[in-house]
Amino acid sequence: MNKNIIKNRVGKTPILRAKNLEKELGISKIYLKLEGNNPSGHRMDRLAYLLIKDAISVGKKTICLGVYGALSKTVAYLSQYYDIKCVFILPKNSKISDDKLFNSPNIEIIEYGNSPTDCIEYSKELSKKYRWYNANPGMENNILNMMALSSIAKELTKQIKSEINTVFTLLSYGFSVSGLDLGFRQLWIDGKIKKLPKLYSCTIDKGNIIYDSYKKNSDKILPVNKQDLKITKYNKHLINLKSSIAQDALDAIYDTDGKITGISEEELVEYIERFKKLENVSFNIANGYPIAGFMKEVEKGNISDGNHIILLNDGKVDLDIRQITKEEKDISNNKLAELINGWLMEFSDPVYEIKDALDNAFEKGFVFAAYHANQLAGLAVIINTSFETFIPQYHLAYIATNKHSKGRGIGTQLLSKAIEETEGNLSLHVETNNERAIKLYEKMGFKKSYVRMIHKAW
Repeated sequence: MNKNIIKNRVGKTPILRAKNLEKELGISKIYLKLEGNNPSGHRMDRLAYLLIKDAISVGKKTICLGVYGALSKTVAYLSQYYDIKCVFILPKNSKISDDKLFNSPNIEIIEYGNSPTDCIEYSKELSKKYRWYNANPGMENNILNMMALSSIAKELTKQIKSEINTVFTLLSYGFSVSGLDLGFRQLWIDGKIKKLPKLYSCTIDKGNIIYDSYKKNSDKILPVNKQDLKITKYNKHLINLKSSIAQDALDAIYDTDGKITGISEEELVEYIERFKKLENVSFNIANGYPIAGFMKEVEKGNISDGNHIILLNDGKVDLDIRQITKEEKDISNNKLAELINGWLMEFSDPVYEIKDALDNAFEKGFVFAAYHANQLAGLAVIINTSFETFIPQYHLAYIATNKHSKGRGIGTQLLSKAIEETEGNLSLHVETNNERAIKLYEKMGFKKSYVRMIHKAW
């Protein structure tokens, strides 16, 4: 990947309709926002990208960070594509050398102290001394974090295209909730949405106590501290709600008529086991609180039909179907046309015709790309016919998959995406002897209408 690909793939993560979960719970519509399909596999790519971009904009050649975790990993990963050095301060004997992400020429590891606090303080000292970019948590970076997360609200609004009723997130330090609230409020101010969605934050089972106390004493947070908890491998990152960001998060939940949903470890494991039997989505169980919280609220009768979002920090699917736009594409029309031509083989058209269709699709229709393991594996080109009733408004000009990716259902998922985005107002052409394709299209709801005849002079 290069800088342009990184720029175009950070954020813009897919949203998956959880149809099997809908049937299980008897409720619709449930969508999974899969942040694990960011380049390095985590929501933190959004912040890491902004930190790197900010460092470059102010002329800093070195980023210094004293925190080991998702943020460090994403900064380490993305920095490989930029002319920038990273210095990570880590506790002694942290065994970071075992992580391949940090074995890169642009990365230096300094072991210092025995705790994350020691590392952060020393990192700040070094940043000041050597005029490095300080990427540690603080007011400036908190603002960047909220800006990065506020973009998710814009993406969700664009992807769902109708009123969003609820958004379920993981509650740790409150950044997700505060960022989402900021994004949705800006959309509301701009007149892009009429109503703010209810924000639900899911956390350890003491979360209910926090919120009940907050509602009774809105001027005073009664935080849960690390020493008050039974720390387990699943909740060790949900430890403190003392920060001003946490106050903002609680305000956002209260103002949108949302809720903090507390989940015990037993409930977390039970709900996630049920979910994984239904949906083919990968994620770390410690990031599964939003799923457990949603399922729990549904079973308690607190959620009705609507549009419901579950935000998964590291949730991902092997096959990522994305719309690519004229402004965001990292491949030229010539290259796309050559790929489609090669993939379609005997069912292809002249390259100049494919390019003509691509021009129309990027201007007025849709171009969808399928990525498998971050590699382009399929394309669908949907042109706009400019008619509303005479013929369907949209026409599937081309759908093609890499021959090395056959058998993964890529064509079916691209076609499903095309049907979903065009709301079924879609036609297509198929060679009469392409029986395999005809069977697939009929299975997807298409019917033979007429035989298309073209004058031989054309």
